[in-house]
Amino acid sequence: MAERKQVIDFRSPPAPPGFGYHPDFYEDFRNCQQRAHDCFANGQADEAIECLEGKQITVKELSNPLHPDVFVIPRNKYVNVVDPWGESIGFERMVFPFSSTDFYVDIDGEGIYKDLCRSAAFIRLGGISQLGYLVPPKPKEWDESIEIVYTTPQFHHTRWIHSLLVTILTDLIMARNGFPFKRRAPVILATGGHDIAIPAGGDSVKRVDPVGLDEEKNFSWVLKHHGLDKVWGRKFGFNLFKAQKIVENVGTFGRLLDFTDKIAYTALDCYFLGLMRPGEIRDFCIKHPLVMDVWQDIMFSDKEGFVFSDAGRLFDFLLLRAYEFQEFLYNPYSRALDLYLKGLVKPLYEKGEITKEQLLTHDDMWLEHFLGECCPGKIKAYIEPEELKCRKFETKTEEEKFLAEVDRVDHMEHLTGFSSGLDWRISGGGSLREAISKEKVELLEGIIASTRGYYVYYRV
Repeated sequence: MAERKQVIDFRSPPAPPGFGYHPDFYEDFRNCQQRAHDCFANGQADEAIECLEGKQITVKELSNPLHPDVFVIPRNKYVNVVDPWGESIGFERMVFPFSSTDFYVDIDGEGIYKDLCRSAAFIRLGGISQLGYLVPPKPKEWDESIEIVYTTPQFHHTRWIHSLLVTILTDLIMARNGFPFKRRAPVILATGGHDIAIPAGGDSVKRVDPVGLDEEKNFSWVLKHHGLDKVWGRKFGFNLFKAQKIVENVGTFGRLLDFTDKIAYTALDCYFLGLMRPGEIRDFCIKHPLVMDVWQDIMFSDKEGFVFSDAGRLFDFLLLRAYEFQEFLYNPYSRALDLYLKGLVKPLYEKGEITKEQLLTHDDMWLEHFLGECCPGKIKAYIEPEELKCRKFETKTEEEKFLAEVDRVDHMEHLTGFSSGLDWRISGGGSLREAISKEKVELLEGIIASTRGYYVYYRV
């Protein structure tokens, strides 16, 4: 095969300035820049530097007794948030794209977030990529002759970041709805640990044994393995049986986790993808820069658990999530490499050379090193999606006919779609489906239908 060359991505225009930011942020930022320029011109260097760094705000100014562990940072202003010692919080700031707020928690201070985030089980998630071997979709305007060589992983946000954002949102939603800390604490720990049992290699490796390596089913095992069930039970009233139900999305708080999980991965995935590629996701986020404020619309109801106060914003969020599945998560081009690890791990797993316990207690780097020793020469420094083609069929019969005619089949998948969220409840009674127009319902359901089918990946 002729040597392939990496094609410079000159046809992929960068995201516009301010993509993912609050729409008012840049006006305040430019004002600060102008003030800094004026100060420099007047010989006021110290004042100019302060302007360049942004208005200083201490975390104490952002404190709220309702949720003392979580500090909510406004995103409409150019601010420099500092800790009690006057040091900028920097990378400790949890950026929440397409919303009005960022967040900060002191994971080294005394409190529940230290117990969660400094546990070995949670730290491991920092070494597991959120999106694994998924790669950006090829924009529609690119023709087939354009070849891109991808080094993996393409996306570097981790399960640690995702899980912490889920935890923060759960804490805030419950606090704002009147739940005291004693009631919130067990739910915070359950939702924070919902991905704590994801195997090394993420979803790609989970497909080796979908039942045995399911993160929900292994949640209790991981907590017991690290002794967290007893420690958290003693300190925070944590109940492992109840927490397991929450992780399985059972009950009111299980459904709350289902929502905060969806909003966290949608926000982060769409932000990082939008930075890299033009497309439906980027366009939608530009038009709806505060779509993730949907989390602030949750209201608890005695009869229905929780409801949403803004049907329009809930629909916008669900539509963005649908575009993420259509354009990215279920896009055959993006998924072609996602099962790369499965092919290497499966025979080793079936022989017992890689065990379930190892996968649940180690991270991606360990797995790559292990495979490098067990499968020398098979770990690539880069991968070319064009090596793998995909055909989609509407029926099983069509798929079987194609399989009889083609050689070198790599793998097959049957995708049945994803949940629409149209059954989520709206304040005032009824579901979202009943609160929005027929056209909006058809749009959302049409996107879901477009992803269903039988997919065959085969080598060229």
